[in-house]
Amino acid sequence: MNFFLATVLLTVVIVSISLIFIKKKPFMYLVPISLVAISMILFMSSFFIGGWGGVGMIALSSSLLISSAAALIIVTLISYFQTE
Repeated sequence: MNFFLATVLLTVVIVSISLIFIKKKPFMYLVPISLVAISMILFMSSFFIGGWGGVGMIALSSSLLISSAAALIIVTLISYFQTE
């Protein structure tokens, strides 16, 4: 349940940060895309940490990856429907 709550909370935060920059279209999409890249780096580096710390980092990075991808889809849909 905590993983789901963290993912939803991160999605809301990322969407709200992206919508602050709604007038600047490229930067609006850059926020979730950069967080996807950061989550991939965290995921790769968690294998070098090992132990329970690495498992926790994998959980955090996968939650960030899912929420960033969902936020990118939501922001794209908002931008698409706002132009029409």
